[in-house]
Amino acid sequence: MNDKQPLENAVGGSLEVPSSVETPCLVVDLDRVRTNLEEMATFTRQCGVDLVPHVKTHRTPEFAQLQTMSGAAALCVAKLSEAEEFSKTGFRSFAMAYPIVGEDKFERAKRLVRQGVEIRLTTDHLGQGELLAASFARDGLVADVTIKVDTGFHRVGVEKARAVSYAVALARLDGIRVRGFIAHEGHAAGADDDCGVHDLSIETGEQMVWAANEARSAGVPVDTVSVGSTATARHTSLVAGITEVRPGIYPFNDYGQVLRGTVGLDRCAARVMTTVVSSAAPDRAIIDAGSKSLGQDLLAIWFANGAAGHGLVIGEPGWSLYKLSEEHGWMRWVGAGPPRPLVVGQRLQIVPNHICSVFHALGESVIVRNGSVEATWVATARGCSK
Repeated sequence: MNDKQPLENAVGGSLEVPSSVETPCLVVDLDRVRTNLEEMATFTRQCGVDLVPHVKTHRTPEFAQLQTMSGAAALCVAKLSEAEEFSKTGFRSFAMAYPIVGEDKFERAKRLVRQGVEIRLTTDHLGQGELLAASFARDGLVADVTIKVDTGFHRVGVEKARAVSYAVALARLDGIRVRGFIAHEGHAAGADDDCGVHDLSIETGEQMVWAANEARSAGVPVDTVSVGSTATARHTSLVAGITEVRPGIYPFNDYGQVLRGTVGLDRCAARVMTTVVSSAAPDRAIIDAGSKSLGQDLLAIWFANGAAGHGLVIGEPGWSLYKLSEEHGWMRWVGAGPPRPLVVGQRLQIVPNHICSVFHALGESVIVRNGSVEATWVATARGCSK
């Protein structure tokens, strides 16, 4: 991108959207989604790594079906309720990346297993793992489990040596089958530059493979070494010994991925369509998409080069979506020179900071192809956070 070409005007920034689409709404270009799906599926296939996409991004069965058709080995979920909802529409194999804690959750997991659903659970606490094993053993069942490893993000997980000792201890118990290790290298996605992303991703992969090899040496038959992030997938997947990658955002991409350098705007398949509803002065305006359409995620807290504001306003360089109320998006002119006023009734396309938040906020997506609306897909697992 040269200095004369603002990102807002980059090739591929604007989607072809019919004027009949009511705002605010999430619009998704189906051809771009399919391109993104095929590219990731081809890459992981070439690496010999299973693709297990994280469906918490969209929580929509139609998108999950497209991912399965493009070669996904299973679906990754954050919560049991996601697995429960997706199983209703025929999906039968899940990897749960979130720790499972408490007898109520154990009972729900057992219910899924009894229904013939394959679900691989996760823990990062030896005591909870022991309780999980005891609960399954009481009912004559076996829980497939991965141990969460903290490779540097410091959110959940334990450091690699302790993860190995947990795996060894849990593998001795009835009611549990330790499959291996799982990590989310979020710290690598937030590195200062591409070299940092690469180096931290490779370091994560190497930590995970070390843990797997140590566990195997101790007698644990590890078959799963799982990592996950859209921004790091093309790096961690290259580490010999990684068996699985769990990206979530990649079918759609978003402003965060553009700033990270993962993709260009032409690979961003989703836009929040919005309308200017007020323009009281030349240097400010209000749009009809607020936090209940865009979410509240800010990029500056995740990326060193994170932009201020709540999304990229396509075709309007100099305008910033700087603040959100529930139903109001606050626009202000921050460009050089006098403002180019926004006109009441003008429709804008916003590339959201974080696409996952938009799917949750709006709950459905308008599917477009070649400038025509093909369908509206509902995120039937929206709100499934238990």
